[in-house]
Formats: sequence, structure tokens, C-alpha cells
Amino acid sequence: MSAENSLPISHWQRLWLYLLGGLVMLFLIAPSVIIVIMSFSGSTLLQFPPQQWSLRWYESYFGSVEWRDATVVSVKVAVMTAIVATPLGTAAAYAINAGTLRLTGAINALLTASLIIPVILIGIGTFFLYARIGLNNTLTGLVIAHTVQALPLVVLTVLSGLRATISWFMS
Repeated sequence: MSAENSLPISHWQRLWLYLLGGLVMLFLIAPSVIIVIMSFSGSTLLQFPPQQWSLRWYESYFGSVEWRDATVVSVKVAVMTAIVATPLGTAAAYAINAGTLRLTGAINALLTASLIIPVILIGIGTFFLYARIGLNNTLTGLVIAHTVQALPLVVLTVLSGLRATISWFMS
């Protein structure tokens, strides 16, 4: 029996699904491609397609100490957030999966609910909390805030992988 005959429907019958997936990918990628093309514009206003080509925006970025410093801070925060959130989230996912925590359901619901709250509201709340405890404009404050936002994603991703692995071994 060939691999083609073992499929419930053939690739030709799924052609519409492939086309739809391609259109969705195009819809998601196209804005980024347009922005990159517009970044090579020589005009002072954003326009697509660019009337003249230039590297002026890149020269301005690399020539600005403020932008370079901001980029360095962003990279530091990203690396430190990954270093903190990954092991914490993995440990939490393992504990939730093993069922060793008494409040496993509540913790899982809380992590899932935090993904629903608009980020702008979390940002405003974080700002006012940090103003009271003196963490505004600090690298530590940025790392903590980003870690709190990243933890649910790490936990849910690792938990999904753990559950899929266990179900694979059980079958």
C-alpha cells in the first residue's frame, strides 16, 4: 500500500487548504516586507513604493548614540528575560504536569487568564506599581516585567510539550 493511498484525502483534494494557508502567510508577512522596503526610502515621509532609494534612515540609526544605547538595553533585557523565564517556566510546567502542586488548576487558569488581559493595562499597572517601589527606569524592573509576561507563554508551551510526549509514550 503506497503512502498516497493511506491518506484519507489526496494532496490534490487539499489544494484549497494549501492555498488558504499560503494566503494567510502572505497576509501576515506582507506588512513586514512593506516596512523593510519603505525603510530604504530617501524621502522625509513614509511612502510606498519609495520614489527614491537611500540608506539615510540606517545612517541616522547607526549614527545615533541614543538609538544604539536603546538597542543594547533591549538586547540585555531580552537575554536576561530568557535566562530567567525559561527555567522558571519549565519548572512550573513540570510541577503542573506532575500534579505535585495543590493549586494546579488555579495556577493553570491564572497563567491562561494573564494572556487575555490587554498588555497596555498590564503596562499601566506595572508603571504605577514600580513608581511606588522605585523600579521605574531600571534594568531590573524591565526584566521582571518582561519575565512576568513571558512566563505564561513558557509554561503553556512546555506543558503542551510534556503532555504530548506523555500521551505519545502511553499510546
